[in-house]
Amino acid sequence: MKKNILYLILLLLVWGCGEDYIGQYAMDDVPPGPVSGASVENIPGGSVIHYTIPTDEDFSYVKAVYTINGQTKEQKSSVFNRKITLDGFGKSQAQQIELIAYDKSDNASTPVTVDIQPLDAPVFDLIEGVTVIDDFGGIHIEWENPHESEVVLTVMTTTAEYGVEEWSEADRFYSGAVEGSANVRGFSPEERIFGLYFRDRWDNLSDTLYVSATPMFEEQLDKSKFTRWNPPGIPYNAYQAGEWAIENLWNGTIAPGSGGYASYTHDNTFNMGQVAKLSRFKINNRLEPNLLYNFAHPKKFQLWGSISPNVNENFGTWILLGEFDSFKPSGEPLGVLTDDDRNYGHYNGEEWNFPRGLPPVQYIRWYVLDTWGGSQNTQVMEMTFWGEVQD
Repeated sequence: MKKNILYLILLLLVWGCGEDYIGQYAMDDVPPGPVSGASVENIPGGSVIHYTIPTDEDFSYVKAVYTINGQTKEQKSSVFNRKITLDGFGKSQAQQIELIAYDKSDNASTPVTVDIQPLDAPVFDLIEGVTVIDDFGGIHIEWENPHESEVVLTVMTTTAEYGVEEWSEADRFYSGAVEGSANVRGFSPEERIFGLYFRDRWDNLSDTLYVSATPMFEEQLDKSKFTRWNPPGIPYNAYQAGEWAIENLWNGTIAPGSGGYASYTHDNTFNMGQVAKLSRFKINNRLEPNLLYNFAHPKKFQLWGSISPNVNENFGTWILLGEFDSFKPSGEPLGVLTDDDRNYGHYNGEEWNFPRGLPPVQYIRWYVLDTWGGSQNTQVMEMTFWGEVQD
């Protein structure tokens, strides 16, 4: 009886499918028709080919076959597209490519030959618009990247080892921004040669730009001179003593258990104990998973400076040194951290440059506009300044 019921169910399923049954296309060895009406739009570093697909019901995709630097490449475009984009080319050069249509049985159509000539890749133009100026401890570099190409800027310089001048990498920077900038630091105020070049993700290299520069003198400010200080109108709103008092902001360590600074508000001040033209600064943030790029980690803030302690409640004698944004390398949402986040936000520290031409200051006001976790508190481990101390 059970067997009869099972046979009946199977029979009903087959009848129910009827002509509406959808399954895998039957395999065959009949190739589809070729693409037609191909037209070409050459763009920097590539070409966009538009075409009409064949009318075969089992048509699946189009494949383009081309060469870059003598190597054969392939690019596919699905049944839903009417164009295919080829990229990764370097210097402009004409070549013939093939467009081949495939069906669901993976039969290939007759190839269609198309002539393309991609324009020079954007990476070659970037070096022409680079500006290099002397800066504190090194050089400041700016460039324009109108195509927002993902590039790497490599900076080389000469080093004297064993009496021989050799080129070595000073730094490298990754960017896809329309306007890029970078600072190369760590050099004494002596004339030296730097070499700069760009590389894109297909390993196309620009020419190398050679510049002679004399880094400006820069030193880390002596933290032993930093002291707690609060002018009228800005009371001290943090732990008075212990591991989270403001003195831990400059105790020179970010080790677990060493303490940091935890303020109940976003308005904080201190005295550097020395007058200096500031060049850059760094903040090492708390490492705990629920605090790094979260809770009271400063996200947007301002730094103000004064050369005189006689500031008042409306801050009339303060000078705005700059407004700064915290950067999370991974771009992951709140609560998700990567090794890049931990290295940049805590171990190495977030670093910012001050605008050039600022007057010397001694007193600092640090005003947090926003935190990563929306907290009204401010918490960090360490703060470091560089610049030129005025005698």
